[in-house]
Amino acid sequence: MSSIPALQAPGVTIRTATPADHDALQALEGAAPDAGANLIQARRNFFSRMAAYDRTRVLVAELEHRVVGVQCLALTPVRVAGQPCSAGYSFNTRVAPGQQTRGVGTRLMKAGAEWLEREGCRYITGLIGVSNDTSMKMVGALGWEVVARFDYLILDLARFEPDPAVRIRKVDALGDPAHAAWRFGEVSLHHFVPRYLVSELFQPYPKGPYMGSLTAFGPGGSAWVSLWDDRVRRGLDPDLVRAVKAYDVTLKGEGGFRAFSGIASTLREAGLDHLLMPLPHDTATRAVLEPYAAEIVEFNFVIKRLNGAGPLPPGPIYFDIRH
Repeated sequence: MSSIPALQAPGVTIRTATPADHDALQALEGAAPDAGANLIQARRNFFSRMAAYDRTRVLVAELEHRVVGVQCLALTPVRVAGQPCSAGYSFNTRVAPGQQTRGVGTRLMKAGAEWLEREGCRYITGLIGVSNDTSMKMVGALGWEVVARFDYLILDLARFEPDPAVRIRKVDALGDPAHAAWRFGEVSLHHFVPRYLVSELFQPYPKGPYMGSLTAFGPGGSAWVSLWDDRVRRGLDPDLVRAVKAYDVTLKGEGGFRAFSGIASTLREAGLDHLLMPLPHDTATRAVLEPYAAEIVEFNFVIKRLNGAGPLPPGPIYFDIRH
């Protein structure tokens, strides 16, 4: 978090955060009314989430020596339509109660975009709650576009029943080159795929948060789930927060959900309570999974084009599980 020239606005200064801001930023995070599920957002160290990315910046808005706003930024190498480029990820933008609708968030968003544009990024991406009308109005006025929607499901593993007919096997996605090529080929043409997908998201545990993958076979179908455990990186105690993330989820055949249920119940037996799983919004999928969800957080995936980037080509959006 190197220093940048302060951007002045009437009464407000935008600057790079320092470790001395930690307590104020934690308090600001806790005051956010639209922070989403506690299991997604919770952490003891505000800056710990930055550890998931190589290049980051945290901007704060200061008024009369008091922190009244924050925006977190990560610069990530990605592929868009299969082609490499740089993109920024904007997250945890917060404005203190009493300072909202006064332009603080707009100043932070503009400052973040200016930094990323200077760094050569062609896009900024972000996730905003579907019901957060204020933030959606703000980013829309700043030229952001909604390009996808995700339902972030907090699955309650206690609601899944063990199934003796389902066979489950733990797999290292990198251990079988043919299998790895098939898995990674599935997402190669998604937009915003991490450029170094293999090394960044599939480093064997405990070197990275990737815990491995589970494949299940049952009557009439199969399922595949990759697991990501970033609790320690987020400053969370694994003994208290018994939840990990699921990604690269694939169900095949009429019995695919039955096979997935077998995986879920196995994770419950291993000592977990919840599975955090983002999925592209789909009415049919939502109807199947809703009875098993303790909470569902609905997000718009939004982008802003920078440095003369053209419209995003048609195609699916990849959800980077580090988000």
